[in-house]
Order: sequence, then C-alpha cells, then structure tokens
Amino acid sequence: MPSPAIGPIETSTPSNLADVEATTRKEVLLVAALREAEERCAMYKKRVITLQAQAVLNEVYCNKLWFQLAFKEEKLANPDAPGKLVEDGLPRLLSGDEFYERVVEFTQWQKEKELEKAA
Repeated sequence: MPSPAIGPIETSTPSNLADVEATTRKEVLLVAALREAEERCAMYKKRVITLQAQAVLNEVYCNKLWFQLAFKEEKLANPDAPGKLVEDGLPRLLSGDEFYERVVEFTQWQKEKELEKAA
C-alpha cells in the first residue's frame, strides 16, 4: 500500500501586528484581515496535523487487518496445517515431553510440505 509523501510542516514566524500602527481606516481593515488570515492559517495547520495523524493510524490499522486476512486465507487454503504449538498463550515448560513431541511433529510436517513443494 503506497503511503503519501508527507513532510514536516514548515513554520513561519507570524507577523508582529503590535508593531503596525494603523492610522487610516483602510490600514485598520487590512490589519484586521491579516489577523483573521493568520488565525485561519494556524487553524489549517492544526487540521493538517490531525489529518496526518489519522492517516498514520489508518495505515497501521489497515496493515493489521491485511495480515489478519492473509493469515485467515492461508489457514483456509491449508487446513491440514497444525495449529500453534502453544494454543492458549500460557507459559509452558519448553523441555516437557508433550511439548517436545509436538515440536517434532511440527518439524516433520514442515519437512513433508517442503518435499511436496519440491516435487
């Protein structure tokens, strides 16, 4: 999935409106318009940052779903594959006889599959 090229937002120093002395009515209107424009730009920058964060989170979520779907399709395509060695997620004594036998069976199954693919 291609991701858009997103670079950092370049920040500019806001104009110093306190230094501007509006003497005419036109200058007062222009300073007010400048303030509004700078506020709007600040709002747009915040919105862009929010959208970028949402895009990153969405990409992470889509990748997670993609891997889950690929695993499910692989499981459906290969139903005779043995399950997980540790199915319930609880800690195990990895040197126990039962677990060791399951590992041996799993490695034998893998070797058989490799031979089938080679043939």
